[in-house]
Amino acid sequence: MLAEDRRNYILRLLESRSSVSVAELSATFSLSEVSVRKLLSTMEEEGLIRRTWGGAVSAYGSLREFSHKEKEPVQLLEKIAIAKAAYGCIAEGDAVFLDCGTTTIQLARLIRTGAKRHLMVATTGVNIALELAEAEDIPVILIGGELRHRILSCTGPFAENMLKSMFFDKGFISGNHLTAEHGFTTPSVQEAKLKRMIMQNCKESYVLLDHTKFGDDSLSLIAPTAELDGLITDWHTPESVLLPLREQGVRILQGCGENA
Repeated sequence: MLAEDRRNYILRLLESRSSVSVAELSATFSLSEVSVRKLLSTMEEEGLIRRTWGGAVSAYGSLREFSHKEKEPVQLLEKIAIAKAAYGCIAEGDAVFLDCGTTTIQLARLIRTGAKRHLMVATTGVNIALELAEAEDIPVILIGGELRHRILSCTGPFAENMLKSMFFDKGFISGNHLTAEHGFTTPSVQEAKLKRMIMQNCKESYVLLDHTKFGDDSLSLIAPTAELDGLITDWHTPESVLLPLREQGVRILQGCGENA
């Protein structure tokens, strides 16, 4: 692969996900990590990307938010593995909150077909409610509000008012980025406010993030790292990323792929 092809590959990759790692690019290009870092350094100087510890992120900045359609096919095996680990955290009799997202939709599918039936599910995700509509033995509460068309989620004062008087055993929350230094973030101020409320109203809350979402920050803080109960990620996330989170008291689970 020529140098220009490598550059274009990285840019295309960052159009559909928030970050890419040096180790991943090294394996893809059959180059040393030193050579990959030099390539990323050059691209950063040209304003095409921003380098992070261990990789790079898009030059779009902290406001970039991908739509549900853009995100759904990306890292699909990892999202399924995360959803399986999350399903293992649910017990019979739980009141569960599912945040909107392309990983939580995988969890909704497991709930719809799984053996645990004595559950109640609440969600802000319109597509998640429709997924669970086929499970007539599982009550579903759709939190209403202003529809955010790109991510199929209801937000705003109406959603917040509904959630003020609701409390859950388990909550599974999606987001855009997580760093040990700054915490769990998302591009939307309104979404961040709602997610904070959801986490506060759950006895246990789990952040669901695949390995591409570490090492950068979005605009709005949902919760600092030390306030997170649990994180569920995939087998690609390195221990060097997870260790600082563990040291701040975050319980971490990793879903496993078939070949992991």
